[in-house]
Amino acid sequence: MDIRANFPKVVITGLGAVSPYGVGVGALKNGLYEGADCIHRVEELEKLSLVKTKVAATVQEIDYSSIPRQRRRSMSRMSVYAYYAAQEALAQAGYAQAPEGLGFFMGSTLNSISVWLDVCTQCLGGHAELVKTSSFLQIMNHSPQAVVGQALKINGPSFAGAAACATGLFNIGLAASAIQSGLTAQALCGGTEEYHPMFSACFDIMQATSHRFNDQPALSCRPFDAQRDGLVCSEGCGLLFLEREDLALARGARILGEVASFSSNTETENIANPSAQTMRFCMQSALDKAGLTAKDIDFVNAHATATLAGDAAESAAIHQVFGSSVKVNSFKGHLGHTMGAAGALELIACLHMMQDGVALPTKNLQTPAPDCAPLDYVRQKENFTIRTLLKNSFAIGGNNCSLIVRR
Repeated sequence: MDIRANFPKVVITGLGAVSPYGVGVGALKNGLYEGADCIHRVEELEKLSLVKTKVAATVQEIDYSSIPRQRRRSMSRMSVYAYYAAQEALAQAGYAQAPEGLGFFMGSTLNSISVWLDVCTQCLGGHAELVKTSSFLQIMNHSPQAVVGQALKINGPSFAGAAACATGLFNIGLAASAIQSGLTAQALCGGTEEYHPMFSACFDIMQATSHRFNDQPALSCRPFDAQRDGLVCSEGCGLLFLEREDLALARGARILGEVASFSSNTETENIANPSAQTMRFCMQSALDKAGLTAKDIDFVNAHATATLAGDAAESAAIHQVFGSSVKVNSFKGHLGHTMGAAGALELIACLHMMQDGVALPTKNLQTPAPDCAPLDYVRQKENFTIRTLLKNSFAIGGNNCSLIVRR
């Protein structure tokens, strides 16, 4: 039974992105479709002798000049990414400026580490008086959402949900739920993140980063592969414009997909190691809420970060729910792990696959690992009709999300 029967349908009408492939959804799509390389060696990591990983994927320099200075001075890099992604999503949805009452649901794993370090250095050096108000405005937990909301005059309900690597998908699910409940009729939602070498160092301490391919960065992130050895940290921003279907139809907006259901649960056994059982419950709950069965799902876009434990657990969970026939991919081999932006950026890519009738491969998946379940892993680009897709985001800390989208 579809428990959404008494709720309005929620549709997607706008997309915005900043990724290591560049500014804009077009750059993201082209990079993914071409299998372009964006992972590279990082100079700061070269100086950290005890950190094994030396690679990451970063956004290249952006021209900030179009942002008014009075707005820009309160923006960290992740806020700038969000500003451009928000503008693009609004424009694609058909708005020159934010509509009245627009909701805003966006978070990140951490706020700007580089600004935090500058502030701490000044304070610990006995010069707290040198800390600027603009610096504080860049390091609040909800800084990107606050400053972008101000800059673009987004005046509806706002939530800066943070759930580590599941942040982007978590906020999309919250936004869809808010629209169904009547809290808002339209919402901008997703996640943003900026890279700092501390990300790589912390995951390296947990033995979760890739290091065997430091001399071949493009090969370093290998989801589900027999030679995978860890994740590669990355950055960017992904935002989606959601609204009630009746409103979208009334104003003649182009509908890119429908959010069929959203589910979230929490791993309670281990804060760092995932559980296949909890992941399975999350996916099954999403199916139940949408009134669907496993056979209704054409494609699963996995979280799959290329860690040993994570890929094995997620593949086992997918197999338990869907068996071996469902097609599965991950975009981490292309983009690296964009952390709080991952769920949103990857969902944007999924929507393009649905529109184009294409299944994109998992980059660097050469030989599926024996410890990963026997699934139909997509290993080369192929034509494939996707009507209904399930997207996973599973975070360190045990925050799990599964979201189903339909054409």
